[in-house]
Amino acid sequence: MLNFRLDLGKTLKGLVTRVQAAKPVAALSSFANESPFRRQKEQSDPVRKGIFIGLGIVLLVFFGSMIAVVLMHAPPL
Repeated sequence: MLNFRLDLGKTLKGLVTRVQAAKPVAALSSFANESPFRRQKEQSDPVRKGIFIGLGIVLLVFFGSMIAVVLMHAPPL
């Protein structure tokens, strides 16, 4: 039983050594650097900026109306 474990350990060690010794294929290394998508440049997008400005204005109006509703009180009877 002990001999079997030692033989199995040597076999696994041999497999690992053979796998690590394998050299990568040159075609795969150049393929990993290429992407099917174009690179996204760091540039200013005017449409995106306009959407965020519009969203900010809408939020200010919304919160202003909520404050107005909270400050309302019922007329005296």
